[in-house]
Amino acid sequence: MGVRYKLVLSTCDSVAEARKIATQLVTQKLAACVNLIPAVESIYVWEGQVEHAQETKLLIKTKSEKLEQVMAAIRDLHSYDVPEIQVVDVTSGNLAYFKWMDEVLL
Repeated sequence: MGVRYKLVLSTCDSVAEARKIATQLVTQKLAACVNLIPAVESIYVWEGQVEHAQETKLLIKTKSEKLEQVMAAIRDLHSYDVPEIQVVDVTSGNLAYFKWMDEVLL
């Protein structure tokens, strides 16, 4: 049996956009919870230039079977041409939290 839970990382250019994406994911039962971490400083290369930006980080808690829908929703709702979508396998943690996620994400 594979990993049942995933943590999806993304960034947005504003808290408002992050809230919009988070609310959609939770409302559509694609994520049990999304944490927003405002004022993350990002330094990256875009189109050959080093860029500096203030972004909001999203920590999206979901289940493996919802992952493709989560990624599609992020791509659809996001303002970036190439939104960050990184997926971390969650291999252990609080079993009561996972039970809650199972109940929320029916």
